[in-house]
Amino acid sequence: MVAVSDPPRRAAGPGAAPPPRSPRTPPGTRTLLAAAALVVAASAGGIAVAPGYAAPAAVYAVLPACALAAVAATLLLRGRLSGPAALLAGLPLPLAAVGVCAHLLPGEGAGVLGGAAEAVLHSGARILTSAAPTPLSVDTLALPMLATWLTGAAQALAHRSGRTGLALLPGLLLLVGAVVLNGPVAPPGFPAIGMLAAAAALLMAVSTPEEAPGAASEADRGPSPALTVRVEPGVHRSGSAALRRALVTGLATVLAAAATVVGGPVLLAGWDARPGDPRAALSPPVSPQAALNPLGYLAGWAAHPDKPLLTVSAPEPVDLRWVALGDFTGTTWLPEGGYRAAGRVLPEPVPPPPHARRVTAEITVDPNLPGTWVPVVGAPRRVDLPSLGYAPVSGTVVRMEGPLDESTYRTAGDVARWRPAELAEASTPAGEVFDRYRELPAGAPPILNDIVGSVAAEGSPYDRARALARYLRESHSFDPRTPGGHGYANVAAILAEPGRKGGGGTSEQFASAFAMLARAAGLPSRVAVGFGPGTDEGGGRYRVRTGDAVAWGEVYFDGIGWVPFAVTPGGEDSEDTGGAPESAPEPEEADAAQDGTDASADADPHDVAAPPSRSSGTWWRPAGAAAAGAFALVLAVPVLRLARTRRRLGGGTAEARVLGAWQELGDTLRMCRAAPPPGNTATDTAALARGLLPEGARARAQPDLDRLAAAVNSVSFGASAAGAGIDGAAADRVAGGARPHLRALRASRGRGRRLTWWLDPRPLFWRNR
Repeated sequence: MVAVSDPPRRAAGPGAAPPPRSPRTPPGTRTLLAAAALVVAASAGGIAVAPGYAAPAAVYAVLPACALAAVAATLLLRGRLSGPAALLAGLPLPLAAVGVCAHLLPGEGAGVLGGAAEAVLHSGARILTSAAPTPLSVDTLALPMLATWLTGAAQALAHRSGRTGLALLPGLLLLVGAVVLNGPVAPPGFPAIGMLAAAAALLMAVSTPEEAPGAASEADRGPSPALTVRVEPGVHRSGSAALRRALVTGLATVLAAAATVVGGPVLLAGWDARPGDPRAALSPPVSPQAALNPLGYLAGWAAHPDKPLLTVSAPEPVDLRWVALGDFTGTTWLPEGGYRAAGRVLPEPVPPPPHARRVTAEITVDPNLPGTWVPVVGAPRRVDLPSLGYAPVSGTVVRMEGPLDESTYRTAGDVARWRPAELAEASTPAGEVFDRYRELPAGAPPILNDIVGSVAAEGSPYDRARALARYLRESHSFDPRTPGGHGYANVAAILAEPGRKGGGGTSEQFASAFAMLARAAGLPSRVAVGFGPGTDEGGGRYRVRTGDAVAWGEVYFDGIGWVPFAVTPGGEDSEDTGGAPESAPEPEEADAAQDGTDASADADPHDVAAPPSRSSGTWWRPAGAAAAGAFALVLAVPVLRLARTRRRLGGGTAEARVLGAWQELGDTLRMCRAAPPPGNTATDTAALARGLLPEGARARAQPDLDRLAAAVNSVSFGASAAGAGIDGAAADRVAGGARPHLRALRASRGRGRRLTWWLDPRPLFWRNR
């Protein structure tokens, strides 16, 4: 029916009594459903971020509880306070929750108040400088707790204001932030996205304009109309209609969630993109005892091999890894830095160890073991010690609080099984990430190139690495009386040319020599230190002494990871196991996507000039100068490139002309989008260039390209397989023979590529390989 009412009477003056308010109605079913939808939306971010923690069960419980408390408290406070006041009045609750976490899950701060304050101020940095999965403490939990609380409170305030669409935005932003924070660690967050979709469907279904909780009161609507017409339904909605609406709402909610959780993975099944790791944005804490070098202990331990270091309890003999050393100064190898705070569960290495099996051992540390490095099995996955640091690049585990102090702990790791057939087909990785593992500081002894040129100038990367390891084992001897030292001078003193008998040394010198030789051959390499299985004392107990300490060399292969090679004379030749030393543990895999990679460090800054003022009458002068500068810059590129090509092929010594021709060939291949891998031999690169030529030109190019490859080997390694030095006439023949084939490679490209060939500035900035 239609009811007509008079306009409400306003108070005659300031002392008049206010009009009576209608009694507050209790929250109905729709209000409860809307609140539940807000809680689910605020919890989605917590559900997404929880798998990135070492103890996700606690995170699954805490963050949804924060969302529930935030929505309930904010809705109650908003009924009595304004929006900003309600938000501020609720903040003591999450801060108190952080204090409770500081008591139950203490972090780096002292005491409950100090720990809570430290967590609130530095929680984000603690997450980004920790190893994934993130260890659970108040330092890493405070940020998600406060973010979840603020998300729930913001959603509740938006819903109370009648802005249903806006109420979903904070939950969406929190979910995006959680997915970005996880990076490549946690699985895709489709369940959390499904929760947000279901919450959106439910909130849209139960929110109607006439029941908006934040609708303005009559007193706030401004001047009243002279007459109000209100239509009142004559009959109540039937129970079947209400049931039908509830079923439709529930069905829409379930379908929204199912379409996201089930359909999302199906639609993105072919998408192999890997998310970036936000942990690369911050540098980890300073490495403990970074100046100590574990290689320095090996000489003394070899001379006194009977001091106990460890007691290992395991169902079978196990090799242990201790430290990986990838930074070489010319005089010493240093442990790779970048230790991140870690929990007992450590991240899975990338790439995973091939054909690995999980091995568990219990280790008791003797007081004679120095340093803070923690012996582990294979690629470590779990270490039951508190206050750990982990270097994802090297796989080294340390005790952040100091020495192990006769600790007893259990450790589990993945031990790889190497297959020579797979290694023989593997290549070494390209990219600047691994360039540091190929670099030798200035002052390298010439004998390194002599040995590489005679032993490992040709063949696959694995064959060359194995040849270098065999050369060290067969041409030298083990001498425990050798003084310590593994720099250039120490290694040069024991190395001998192939075919001659070299000097004696310990695994300290031979591991260092192998890594130097591998780098001279263009193979990414490093040194690792660990322990052999020790002496069997029965009952599954093994005593590891100083004489069981050993160093070995490792080479990185693309898609496989770090592969160890037995290099110490007198050890068992393990060619059947792919070069893995019996007296050394299987290698830990390095993280090739994010290890030590800082994209911002290598990025070039972009200086953007301010546009000229429109009011200036001479705007054309700076514009003309900029156009002229750009035109000169474009012309400078071909001039500089042609001048460099002429200098490379026709200037300098005979050796410089040979290397210049080789550099021109490398640049041309890169311009043809066929850059040779860093581990390619000269013969491999010449074959790659020949394969890019038209079929009729390949036979003509073979003698010249083969002559170029042989000359490069002769110049690079001194005495090569070709056996002769390079004089001026030979260099001229090599450079002159390369010219027509460089032109043929350029002519084999498409018309557009040929037209812009000399205008491309990139070769001017490419590093010479």
